[in-house]
Amino acid sequence: MGRLALSHLTFTGTNAAPASVDFSPHVTVIHGPSDTGKSFIVDAIDFVLGAKELKEIPEREGYSRVLLGLELPTGERITLARSVDGGSVSLYRSDIRVEPSTPADETLAAKHSATSTKNISRFLLDQVGLDEKQVRKNARNETHMLSFRDLTRLCLIGEREMQAEEAPGLSGNPVNKTKEVSALKLLLTGEDDSALTAVPSAQEQKRLRGARQEVVERMLSQLESQLQDVAEPTELTTQLGKLNSTIDEHSTMIGSLTEQRGQLLVAHSKLQSADNAQRSEYSDAAALRQRFTLLQKQYESDLARLEMIAEAGNLLGYFRRGTCVFCGAEPASQHLNLDCEGDATSFGAAVESETRKTQGLLDDLRVTIESLDARTEVLRTSIKTTRREAFSLQKRIENLDARMNPEEGNLRELLAKRSEIEKHLGLYGQVKTFEDMIRRIADETEAEVATAVAGLSLTAVREFSAEISKRLAEWDYPSAASVRYDRNELDIIAGDQRRSAHGKGVRAVLHAAFTLALAQYCFDRELPHPEFVVLDSPLVTYRPPDQSIDADGEPPEGVIRAFYRDIQANFDGQIIVMENTDPLDPLGPDARDIRFTKYIDVGRYGFLPVVDGAETTDTLVIEG
Repeated sequence: MGRLALSHLTFTGTNAAPASVDFSPHVTVIHGPSDTGKSFIVDAIDFVLGAKELKEIPEREGYSRVLLGLELPTGERITLARSVDGGSVSLYRSDIRVEPSTPADETLAAKHSATSTKNISRFLLDQVGLDEKQVRKNARNETHMLSFRDLTRLCLIGEREMQAEEAPGLSGNPVNKTKEVSALKLLLTGEDDSALTAVPSAQEQKRLRGARQEVVERMLSQLESQLQDVAEPTELTTQLGKLNSTIDEHSTMIGSLTEQRGQLLVAHSKLQSADNAQRSEYSDAAALRQRFTLLQKQYESDLARLEMIAEAGNLLGYFRRGTCVFCGAEPASQHLNLDCEGDATSFGAAVESETRKTQGLLDDLRVTIESLDARTEVLRTSIKTTRREAFSLQKRIENLDARMNPEEGNLRELLAKRSEIEKHLGLYGQVKTFEDMIRRIADETEAEVATAVAGLSLTAVREFSAEISKRLAEWDYPSAASVRYDRNELDIIAGDQRRSAHGKGVRAVLHAAFTLALAQYCFDRELPHPEFVVLDSPLVTYRPPDQSIDADGEPPEGVIRAFYRDIQANFDGQIIVMENTDPLDPLGPDARDIRFTKYIDVGRYGFLPVVDGAETTDTLVIEG
């Protein structure tokens, strides 16, 4: 199987000389005091391989691009270049160590995509034979495509992750735990989860678990930022008790005034209700009066028309006996001709009857209008009276307010302080609630993680545990034979305790053993693996310039010597180690020993020149 190896890391800029570090294809040890750029090298490698952002440090000023040289399994040497501000990754089919002057051969997106191969993740996965592999992400057998970011957690270990209490290979995010275990299973067995068939979930809420987790964590982060400079809950509770006592005293002093004001407000409210009711009735009466006026005009118009008809009938003789005005028949001949049925006398009577009826309706309407007008006038008077009384009450309320203001000013300050304290106590309560919610969400993931754990075969776990134990034995680690990887705990058990129960020095050594054992396990069985391992501070956590190794016994000097001997003699891949302490013994001829001094005039100061530019040219020389 071919290898994927890192050849160099270079920073370039228009007005800055390139800063570069070369990596041995086998073992590279970069060591020296803190703040010389060792961890920044790890961060920069991770950044070119697809991390979201690059750490901001003062020495980075003037550099605009990061170049990472790689040797592909085919033997081809390429350079990946990325702006320090992020964005896509440029691929050059040659080894470049200066600011590129020609267009890139390919442009790859920094973010993984399952629908496109034009991204750095798919490119690197293809090189190590893991492209398009699927990993399980939940108990419903749903899968997603493996990303190269899933593998960097297993081969590129920063200082924080090296010493963290989270189990090796796990981020600590419960939502991603199933996926992370599945990625580990893929490396240990060489089998992905593409054959799984997704099954429906009876609990729809589980589909939203990831979103819920993210939302709760964001809200929790916002709450914690609001409580950053706030006293602890116990102190706030004490302050609240004192404030309540003082507030009670002020409340007693203005109690009588408050009671009077309350009574006035009740009376004022009743007047307002009465005023609203009267105004509503007045509005209805006005609308009704308008309609009655229109009806009155209609009646008067009808009477006028009836009067006109009566006058016209008398004038034309419609209502007198004689020759029929409709058919011309004489009185003796009337009602014998069936062609004419007119009765002028009856028509006149009908006009008179209609006139009397309409006049009666009009008279009744006038009586109603008079009654309505009387009621409207009463309402108008009552509304004026109610408004005067309401205004009088309002003035009395304002006078009481003026008398209460001095006392209330103090009381308001006390109440505002109490409200602030109660708000902070409420925020602390919300923090606890959100933490409980996160724990409940984490508990919900246990079934999913258990499903993923079942995919780790006992044989693979047993052989992997043996590889870890063997590695630690080579390092002269105490009780190495009892160290094992526990499938259920998903963590290393050492001294009958989980790795997380040990100190950070032991946690770092065990994490390093896990990472190197996993890589060697894959090499021995010809299983896919990125082929390189980067470890930041696997042995000692901090050492200022010229200070001797910490004498706390964690880890012993024998472990340090044995560690360097083992990685040179018994590791088949490429390993890059960042360490504060110097190797106690000289490294072999195939290893590259790079020492940062943090002194401007002694050897190489650090990975990048100091900010003030006072370093000499020999500070850029790589020693070893």
